[in-house]
Amino acid sequence: MDFLTYNVSRKLPVDDLFLNFAKAFDKVPHRRLLQKLESYGIEGNVLNWIKAFLSNRSQRVILGNTSSTWVKVTSGIPQGSVLGLTLFIIFINDLPEHINSENLCKMYADDTKILSVVKTTEDKARLQSDIDSVVTWTRTWLMELNIKKCKVMHFSKYNVSPHIYLMNEYDANGSVTRTLIESSTSEKDLGVQFSNDLKYERQAQIAAAKANKVLGTLKNTFISRDTKIWKKLYTTYIRPHLEFAVTVWCPHLEKDINVIERVQHRVTKVPHEIKRFDYETRCIKLGLISLLNRRLRGDLIQKYKFENSIDSISWHIDPPNIPPSYGHRKRFHREMDNNCLVRYNSFNNRVAHPWNALPNVVVSATSVDRFKAKFDQL
Repeated sequence: MDFLTYNVSRKLPVDDLFLNFAKAFDKVPHRRLLQKLESYGIEGNVLNWIKAFLSNRSQRVILGNTSSTWVKVTSGIPQGSVLGLTLFIIFINDLPEHINSENLCKMYADDTKILSVVKTTEDKARLQSDIDSVVTWTRTWLMELNIKKCKVMHFSKYNVSPHIYLMNEYDANGSVTRTLIESSTSEKDLGVQFSNDLKYERQAQIAAAKANKVLGTLKNTFISRDTKIWKKLYTTYIRPHLEFAVTVWCPHLEKDINVIERVQHRVTKVPHEIKRFDYETRCIKLGLISLLNRRLRGDLIQKYKFENSIDSISWHIDPPNIPPSYGHRKRFHREMDNNCLVRYNSFNNRVAHPWNALPNVVVSATSVDRFKAKFDQL
């Protein structure tokens, strides 16, 4: 997001390629995986143990009273296992090495994206070259891309003539066809709905709809309207839908803020003993704060984690620190970019003022829990 909003705010067109591996975990060939493990220096008993974990597996199909013959399983990583995800990450870890250094490759498990600023035909050709390199990599390592699910999003209103990208598709005989990668205006990325205008109206609606659905189910399931019970139900089953990855898509438009907040409005009206009070009083009696204030608190906690290397992140542009003339030593400048609302409300920009205003006793807390406690006392 930092790469996207930075370049879009500077009126640069950005193309974002979403890659989708077909049956990703099931395709990983065991021999090639073990080969990669050895190349990373994994050997001896550890390598033998992993080999034993993958080897001597068989499978067959049973339909009614009929069954197929047993066949050896020579590919695939058991999903849901502790080791499975780690082995898959190791297997695809070298993929970014085949991407041009001018472009940005981001991976999380089997979700892979390539982002590129595309101003010229040379930029477009560079991204097309990356696509061809990825396809070559998949054929070398016996993986496969689901071309129908691979998409490209074109960001920036200055991206007026979206670029066309092609991907090699091979049939069973090895014949190749150049297939068009479809353009998309909206994609779900790690559970968050993105649109090419970088607005999160749809994500806010989806989050609210999920939360309201759970609220309806709980109201039909539980006869009790006790305040304590409903606070527990809300914080356990409903509110997480409203706050999933909200640091990334934090709503800044009033209509989106209200869509999210209305869910908590509805929940606080469920307990009979407090439903006659206004919203603010209902929240106090339930021991809740507004979701708007929770998002601010969450942003500051996340900033504390970044500052203290509890969580790590690679910013496209590091925010410049403010010389310590007054206040705490971890203050930083906010970008004065009013031309791009999305960049203006991106994480570092929206958190700058409240973070800089924190007293040193809060910022210098020695743990996350102490930071929370000191912040809540303000």
